[in-house]
Amino acid sequence: MSWRERLRQAWAPVARWYAGYSRRDQRIILGVAVVALLSFLYVGPIEMIRDYHRDIVEETADTQAQVERALKTLRSLDGLRRERDELKQRLKVARAKLLPGGSGTLGAATLEERATELARSKGVEVRTKQVMREEEVGPFRRVAVRFTLAGDIGAIAAMLAGLEYENHFTIPFMELSRRGALVAANAPRTLTATIEVAGYVAGDGGGGEADAADDSFVGPPWPPAEEQPDEAAPGAGATEPPPADVPAAVEGA
Repeated sequence: MSWRERLRQAWAPVARWYAGYSRRDQRIILGVAVVALLSFLYVGPIEMIRDYHRDIVEETADTQAQVERALKTLRSLDGLRRERDELKQRLKVARAKLLPGGSGTLGAATLEERATELARSKGVEVRTKQVMREEEVGPFRRVAVRFTLAGDIGAIAAMLAGLEYENHFTIPFMELSRRGALVAANAPRTLTATIEVAGYVAGDGGGGEADAADDSFVGPPWPPAEEQPDEAAPGAGATEPPPADVPAAVEGA
């Protein structure tokens, strides 16, 4: 039996059922069947094709956005390389300013020795010294020593300038006082000063961690070299003035 005969036999009951209705009812049944067929076609294949087309449009838009981001990154590649090289150079300069020694104790000893020698060369008396607690700053260790000094304002200013611009130390704390100072005839009035001098040493391992931070860490916050002053400090004949950003609390006599 061919497929046509099978189709005719399967359709025969439907044809008899359809013929049993009046012509008006047959039209109604035919209309309902057409609407049902169209609904099936819309919900089935047509809607699937629309969803597929929508997915293709969204994927195309996402891919285009990714391509544009990649092109933007490629266009800025040279600038990123220059920035990376600049950061590496800044880190190299920062390492050159580190205190020698692989521990905070050795670094603090070196800082104390340099600050004491500078005070002696500027004519400033060092009365007391106190090693402060060291701190970890990234791959470095921050060490600090607090000094109590005595001298005229010009000598102290020259010492502060030497600490910051010659030795690349930072001065996070300073306090000046004239209380109890003696005034000699035709001589500058002596001041007492309490300052904290801080520097940096490489962390444990001799700076190995710093080598791993080439692209992200730019070193301790030392004053930039191009900001070194050119004029002499007032009142003392010094070659460098005190840093303008050093906080000071000056007490009255």
